[in-house]
Amino acid sequence: MAAVRDALWLWGTRANALQSYGFHTSRMTVAQGLAELGLDQVMMCGLLPPSEDEYLPVRRSRRILWEMSFEEGFGFERPLEPIARLHRAHPNVVGVLLDDFSTTEIKKGARPELLARIRQYMPGSMQLWLVIYSMSLNIPNLEQYLRHADGISFWVWDPRELEQLPHSVSRCNQISAGKPLILGLYLYDFSSNRPLSLGQMEKQVLAGVQLLREGECVGLCFLGSSVMDVGLETVEWTRKWVKAHGAERL
Repeated sequence: MAAVRDALWLWGTRANALQSYGFHTSRMTVAQGLAELGLDQVMMCGLLPPSEDEYLPVRRSRRILWEMSFEEGFGFERPLEPIARLHRAHPNVVGVLLDDFSTTEIKKGARPELLARIRQYMPGSMQLWLVIYSMSLNIPNLEQYLRHADGISFWVWDPRELEQLPHSVSRCNQISAGKPLILGLYLYDFSSNRPLSLGQMEKQVLAGVQLLREGECVGLCFLGSSVMDVGLETVEWTRKWVKAHGAERL
């Protein structure tokens, strides 16, 4: 039986990637963030184009999903190829992640057929993951997009909606016909640009663990490395929580 820590991920970005929110200067690397929390699964975001130099610091990770950004007109072959190259060389680079897909790319006009073409271009052993937000679950044809995905990185942008977290996850699972879902957990309230309270942090983590135990999701992902050394109380709480509960069985 897996332990809690086996289901935990870190959202990894360059240091200061979120500086526009007014944080103190960050020097935390993705590898340091993983070590700080004792995790070995990571979603690599904003470190583009990926290369062996970008891969090297996180090479010991058990599983890596790597973000891809589209070119103009939803061009994907050129940005996807470096990730596919890493996948061929390093099987722990398990797939590609399309960040903000439900809130940005669909609004720009991306059609489900785009995902079908990406799947055809990718190596057959490579996974395609989509970032989907709870506020996007009312997109009328969302299921037509999700049928092409291997997994979903699911996020609740506004912490006021955390009370509805089990319902939102259940809805996403129904729409996707049960595709693997990794639930995103913010360390900061980016929607209002203010710290999360420790009560909010604890509530979302405990709700996430309960969803893991119920089989409603397969993982939890903390966002993210570049806010882990800027003085947030939620980071220290999370570090202590993982240390105390990471070995518990699911």
